[in-house]
Amino acid sequence: MVVSLRRLVEWIKFLLLFFLLTMLVYQVLALFSDWLQPRYPYREPAGRAVKVFAPASSGDPDPKSVDIEERLLLFYRIGE
Repeated sequence: MVVSLRRLVEWIKFLLLFFLLTMLVYQVLALFSDWLQPRYPYREPAGRAVKVFAPASSGDPDPKSVDIEERLLLFYRIGE
């Protein structure tokens, strides 16, 4: 089996270019990912935002209050 030096050099150039372009695409995607994520995702919302879920207290007389297990079952069943 004869290995051409020219073919080997072309193959190495191809692999090097592939690696460099892969790293470039990865860095660009990481930059966009950092740009799209909110800076402080757990801060209190401002404006007209409302709190969606508040755990009910144990002495809550409200008959509409549902425990967390029932809420999860409802979510898994119908997605709401």
